[in-house]
Amino acid sequence: MTRRDRIRYAVVSVLPTLLTVPLCAALAAAGALPWSVAPAVAAALAVQGVVTYLRLRLRPRLPSRFTSPPPGGSAPRR
Repeated sequence: MTRRDRIRYAVVSVLPTLLTVPLCAALAAAGALPWSVAPAVAAALAVQGVVTYLRLRLRPRLPSRFTSPPPGGSAPRR
């Protein structure tokens, strides 16, 4: 997996939660949340992105089920 792919996966994993930062800021402006929530969510998202990037780099390569069977015919029957 290339560096570009790892960065893409890390960003995509953070995007759904990233949408909550403006919502938290709006709720904080309305007085429903303390102002410290929005920066805390942003910091947690940064940590999540870094951890995802590092886990993808350290992930062992698993054999794909679409590769050819091993030599000698020891593949499981279908």
